[in-house]
Amino acid sequence: MFTMDIDLDFTDLEKQVEEFNSHHVRIGVLDTGKTARRADREKPLKSFQGKQASRVKLGNAGRSNLKMTQLAQFMDARYGVFSKAENNFHNNDVIRVTNELIRMFNAGNSSPEMIRRIESAARALVRNPIMRKDFGSNSQATIKGGVGYNGYQTQGKGFDWPMVDTGSFFNSIKAQYV
Repeated sequence: MFTMDIDLDFTDLEKQVEEFNSHHVRIGVLDTGKTARRADREKPLKSFQGKQASRVKLGNAGRSNLKMTQLAQFMDARYGVFSKAENNFHNNDVIRVTNELIRMFNAGNSSPEMIRRIESAARALVRNPIMRKDFGSNSQATIKGGVGYNGYQTQGKGFDWPMVDTGSFFNSIKAQYV
């Protein structure tokens, strides 16, 4: 019988892992001054996906005091849109972001094209589950109108797609490599 003890020096691997972990991508609503807009239920936004989003009301009628960052915090608390995105292993975009980071790490330099690809893949981490409707269904009060979960009367969106009303929140999701 022959046995052999192999001692590996993990210092190089630890340095590589530490270098890999030094890369950060911020994902979310990065424009802090942007406000949410009210939907015009009479005019569907055909360019988004069929008639499943509404146009924004024009002028003062569409104004809202709700900041998009506050809406993002609410959506994250309710659905885990941002905080649970990287742990959603049904989300193939996690693999895509990781592969882009590994490719950049192996190349040794970060070209603007590589950074753009990483940011695009990271943005897809959050946006693709919304597009796929992974967050379930809206309540009947949200779809058809009635008294909502907060006790207030709601007009109703007219369609069942969580986190999409005018598309403002969806379009304000950005990623930034830092």
